[in-house]
Amino acid sequence: MSKFFKWTILAVVVVALIIKASLWLSVRSIVNDAIATLSPVMEITYGGISSSFDGRVGLQNVEIRVPMVGDSLKVAHAQLKFDGLRALLSFKERLAQRKLPEQLALELQGVELQVHGPFVQQLYAVPAEKSVFTAMSEVACGNVRNIGADELLQMGYRTVQSDIEFSYRMEPGAQKLTFNLRSDTRDMLDMRVAMSLINVSENPGDMRVNPPRVSQVTVEMDDNQYQRRVSEFCRGKLGLDQKAYLALSLEKFDNALRQQRIALDKPVLDAYGRYLSDPRSLRIELTPSEGMAWGGLEFFEPKDVIAMLRPNVMINQEPLPQLGFAWVDPLKKKITPENDLQRVSAEETVESKPRTQQYEFVSVDSLAQYTGKRLQFITFDGAYYQGVLHKVENGRAYITVLLGTGSAEMFLRLNKINQVRVML
Repeated sequence: MSKFFKWTILAVVVVALIIKASLWLSVRSIVNDAIATLSPVMEITYGGISSSFDGRVGLQNVEIRVPMVGDSLKVAHAQLKFDGLRALLSFKERLAQRKLPEQLALELQGVELQVHGPFVQQLYAVPAEKSVFTAMSEVACGNVRNIGADELLQMGYRTVQSDIEFSYRMEPGAQKLTFNLRSDTRDMLDMRVAMSLINVSENPGDMRVNPPRVSQVTVEMDDNQYQRRVSEFCRGKLGLDQKAYLALSLEKFDNALRQQRIALDKPVLDAYGRYLSDPRSLRIELTPSEGMAWGGLEFFEPKDVIAMLRPNVMINQEPLPQLGFAWVDPLKKKITPENDLQRVSAEETVESKPRTQQYEFVSVDSLAQYTGKRLQFITFDGAYYQGVLHKVENGRAYITVLLGTGSAEMFLRLNKINQVRVML
């Protein structure tokens, strides 16, 4: 009987080793196939590979060389994490079917880049075109508009070392995709980005015709040591004290936004100034309303833009209670009197805001009289639309809306429309 148990245990061990070896070979095949696919663009080598029954795949001492750029990226340890062995084995199958994987988590430890290398030089290159998203990167530092690789070297950075975690999940039935990205860069900052998309097809090709919609996006930066170093470096370069440099930095930030037609209210600028003086944490969360068109925000009133984006901002763990801005002409000089700019806040509503000569509210029943006019529609569920009215027929209003550089035809049911404003 003892020999039977002995041979049974030995058989179980042998079977487990065979399964483990089969899994390892399967994983190595998937990794090597991926490397072969990327070989025209980059050369990837690794020192070792590991796998487990709980859906984990690890690579040690990974080096990615991009001949076209002439630089390389080193990763001490890379690990793919799946929900289980079944999800791991179906990963390659879904890619072969040209479908998005349902779940994936990637962890990179010890990512290292040389500051003097081409990767960092391109990453910190001066943006070719100014935008709202590059306003925070502009600095008051003499004749330098943006921090580059040379400035990083002068600030004491020799390498950029990070630990990166990325998680991704696709829900085919709900057509929902969520991902989270966290980057902990040594002596710089801890940054987190989270995004949720809806109306997402399993087939990436379908997204060109029917693009997904952003339902939520969150950006958070903690312990911004990089901002502290930039402040110290530029203050020394300009010969300014902390108070004078802070005022100059705020003016630079304000001017960068005004060039994009945006003038923040003074309380918002003051709050951002508190972050620059003590950059502990900055959190921005947006939950856009349904039907919002990112490419046409400039055609709406500032308070309507705030209502559509529904922002939530926290600076150094303190919420910013009131957000407001105004549209301005970037070609005009900065206007100082408060009453020369039409200020609005997130707390104002359509009903509480006094009407101006630019817009006039009209009833839904009288829409047919405004054919050919540009109208703003606000539905009962809070969605905003703006476009040229073509006709009113069969209980529907047919309009043309702007989408980026083009336009699209759509209709709104009259019983869904809450308010209508005509642009005079």
